[in-house]
Amino acid sequence: MNILVTGGEGFIGKKLVNKLTKEGHKVTSLDLKSTADIVADLSDENFDFNCISNIDYIFHLAAQPGGYFSLNNSYIDGKWNCLGTINVVKLAQKLKVKKLIYTSSMAIYGNQKSSSENLLGKNQPKAISFYGVSKFTGELYTKLIYEHSGIPYTIFRLFATYGSGQDLENEHQGILSIYLNQALNDKKSATIKITGNKNRVRELVHVDDVIEALMLSFDSKTDNNIYNVSNPEQLTPEIIINEISKALKKPLRIKELEGYKGDQTYITSKTHKLQNLGWTPKNDIKEGIKEFINNL
Repeated sequence: MNILVTGGEGFIGKKLVNKLTKEGHKVTSLDLKSTADIVADLSDENFDFNCISNIDYIFHLAAQPGGYFSLNNSYIDGKWNCLGTINVVKLAQKLKVKKLIYTSSMAIYGNQKSSSENLLGKNQPKAISFYGVSKFTGELYTKLIYEHSGIPYTIFRLFATYGSGQDLENEHQGILSIYLNQALNDKKSATIKITGNKNRVRELVHVDDVIEALMLSFDSKTDNNIYNVSNPEQLTPEIIINEISKALKKPLRIKELEGYKGDQTYITSKTHKLQNLGWTPKNDIKEGIKEFINNL
């Protein structure tokens, strides 16, 4: 099949392009980076909808990917995540694709325990960051493609994703990669600076497990459905740093810094819907850190 991956030069995008290509699909990546097959800004109001043709599926991964940046530049966050998604929906309609797949975020939930895709009662989106708002808005735009054009969609709400290929230089996106980068900066020992309390609760998911979830999009059972993608290990910054310390065989200290508005303090999930399709995370935090370090 002919597949377009927006954000195809990003952390998850590259992994997805490689997987799809290995599976025999003809893949086109669209990104702002010069290495993409199509270099374009999806959020441009003058976006050229004729830049691509003959596409069966669109995986829409292109986005402003973090809560901290959305706080400092809410305009770009809204432009990329909202306007960019509008153009992807319009492109999908023009191409009459078989399906549109959108990667959303745990940020839409805010602070919740056992967050579920069922948006009733306590599971209503309660985003506390601009990023969470813009990603949820992208979900709403995506759903309209079925209402307006009869084109099915699948939405994946990704929890904190990590693994080899993640940008260690980004100091504000990727909780585990931020800590790992600091740990690698000193040969003997290191002090890991964290924003907020060391006992904040998170769930992480390895990028390889995310890719396996995204590959389920070709199953018609996923049509017009939303799925949490997470590993149900309840982790804290302290636990993550201790596991990095063990993997590197290096003592690590923790220094707590003031947190920032919009940072989630407690977010856990239910992943029954995805597991009912046969998906299960294969990488726990120990194996995931090992994979990350071994491929640096």
